[in-house]
Amino acid sequence: MTVFSPGTIGLVLVIIGLVIIVSGVYLAYNAYQEYRPVLPKATSLDEAITNTAYELVNLVLKLGFLGVIIWGGGILLKHGIHATLENQRIVKGATKCSSPSKSESSQ
Repeated sequence: MTVFSPGTIGLVLVIIGLVIIVSGVYLAYNAYQEYRPVLPKATSLDEAITNTAYELVNLVLKLGFLGVIIWGGGILLKHGIHATLENQRIVKGATKCSSPSKSESSQ
């Protein structure tokens, strides 16, 4: 069984987190640049309000989804940095690395 060091796992999490954040920001910026509201001609006030509300809800859902993506990338980035810093403490000898128990190492 291969056991990865906290530094390796941390670096992978940092890279994945950064990729998710950068792609989320790019998608949000792209959506901002290309956004053109489609508001059909309304014959009454209630139709105009309904069309406008639909367009606003659609926009909020898209931006909310991108916000959740960026939030998830931030969590991965935070844990990746924490694992990398923990690995540096282990290398310097400030913290002892917990070794797997005999029951885990025999599997």
